[in-house]
Amino acid sequence: MGQKKRGFFCLTGWTGTVLLLLVSLTGQGLAQTENPAAKAVKSSPQMMPYVLHQSFPRNAGEGRPEQLFFDELARALFKDAGLSFSEQDQQPWKRAYQETLYGPRHVIYPTTRTTDRENDLKWAGPISRTFWNLYGRKDAGWNDQKLADIFALARIGVAMGSAREDYLRKRGAKNIVSVPRDDQLFAMLQAERIDVVAMGAASVDFFSNDPENQGIELGRLASYRVCYLYFALSKDSANGDVAKLQNSLEAFYQDGRFLAMRRDFDLSADPDSEFIQALADPKNRDIGCVDIE
Repeated sequence: MGQKKRGFFCLTGWTGTVLLLLVSLTGQGLAQTENPAAKAVKSSPQMMPYVLHQSFPRNAGEGRPEQLFFDELARALFKDAGLSFSEQDQQPWKRAYQETLYGPRHVIYPTTRTTDRENDLKWAGPISRTFWNLYGRKDAGWNDQKLADIFALARIGVAMGSAREDYLRKRGAKNIVSVPRDDQLFAMLQAERIDVVAMGAASVDFFSNDPENQGIELGRLASYRVCYLYFALSKDSANGDVAKLQNSLEAFYQDGRFLAMRRDFDLSADPDSEFIQALADPKNRDIGCVDIE
């Protein structure tokens, strides 16, 4: 009887050891098979929503109608394309650009598609077009100056990190004064800290109508470039996602949703205008900027 008991306990102990080993090995196997998959889901950039950097500022009093339009267009197109997204409050342009350049799945808009940016980002558009102009106070004496003289002598104010800033330096502008936001340029002009501002016509019209800027009478000094504006996506964005976004935009152009949305924000929406026809023309896809001499 004692031998049977000892045999039974030995068998039981051996069986328990085997079971423990099996549980341990099974647990390790599950850890090896499940954890990498779980980590892949968590870390895969393709599972993350796109981050849309809003165009309209948090302070609504500083915003412009076209900024609201671009934000609404971005939301509508990403939804139509079936792409998930979150939204980031407006930041200084240079910071938003850097995050899109180096971060995963960021989107800035509307932005200029320049040669030096072409391969660093992915593009969908165009969604607008702008003439690059120089403006100065009508009473400041710059109206009769040639473009080369303005580049050589004037203190030119421009938004920091913008394509205009880099381009003006390349064109030979000697004294560039850059600020975080373009709405600061009028205050600097009024304080005589700059002579000329470099910005788009829509921005100038908006700031000129601000009661705080009523004492400033601006005149256009020169147009030096025309540029199409795009959605710019981080380079890691899937080509399929970019194609979906572009296809949604094409559908918006063709079925009238693009024009309807512009009307909602009291923006120009004449289908016969040269501006709208240029945007909707497939020949103008992938065009960045063209110099005006």
